[in-house]
Amino acid sequence: MYQKLIGTSSPGLFVILVDQSASMNERFGNSTKAEFAALAVNRTIYEIVASCRNGDKIKDRCHITVIGYGERTELIVGGRPSQIATPPHGTVIMKRKVPDGAGGSYDEEMNLGIWVQPKAVNGTPMDQAFTLAADLAEAWTRDNPDNFPPVVINISDGEPNDAAATRAAAQRLAGYCTSDGSLLIYNCHIGTVGAEIKLPASDKGLPDANARLLYEISSVIPEPLLPLAENAGFTPQPGARGLMVNASPETLIKLLAFGSGSMKR
Repeated sequence: MYQKLIGTSSPGLFVILVDQSASMNERFGNSTKAEFAALAVNRTIYEIVASCRNGDKIKDRCHITVIGYGERTELIVGGRPSQIATPPHGTVIMKRKVPDGAGGSYDEEMNLGIWVQPKAVNGTPMDQAFTLAADLAEAWTRDNPDNFPPVVINISDGEPNDAAATRAAAQRLAGYCTSDGSLLIYNCHIGTVGAEIKLPASDKGLPDANARLLYEISSVIPEPLLPLAENAGFTPQPGARGLMVNASPETLIKLLAFGSGSMKR
């Protein structure tokens, strides 16, 4: 299980759910939560597309979907790398850390594409986002029954409008699978209050009912994928779930790198 390699003949599916509710306008590091979430998602799409490039060609090794939820629940990005390679909102010059091969790193400039723009309006219809993701997963697993299962990453800073509906929608989503394993759901709560909790193997110590809900609907990280979590900078224990609580900007980026890392094995 979870051994199938992702490639052009057996593409994967990566779905990112982004909370765009009003509370995402709060400060987070040197920006707002909405701004940083958009930046992190854009960086992830950039890295996935870059990993699919072979010279001047782009190999369609996966499908990439981003769903925003707040004022509306809608598909923001959707398609194969070759279909979304040109970012709809242009590019911006950014710097990223690159290993120097000697244990250190250096800053490298990159033209980061803008696929997702910051947005922070209205409530948190998380159940609608999971429902839309489930509809997509149902169709994708039917058409790709033997591929590596879909990976869904949910980024949010608050409680859902309807916890019971969110739980039900997430349970439906988690029920889809391929012959290589069940769909994986990872949740990242980005916050500024309380201790940071990374990949917990138990719900003990979680701060509130909202955190416990996210724990409940997060997948246990399969043993074959634990090395991917370690490569992303985590130290998961057996039984660890794909959950971050009160995540820092650095942790959010690491989770997205881990979640999309299946394609880079």
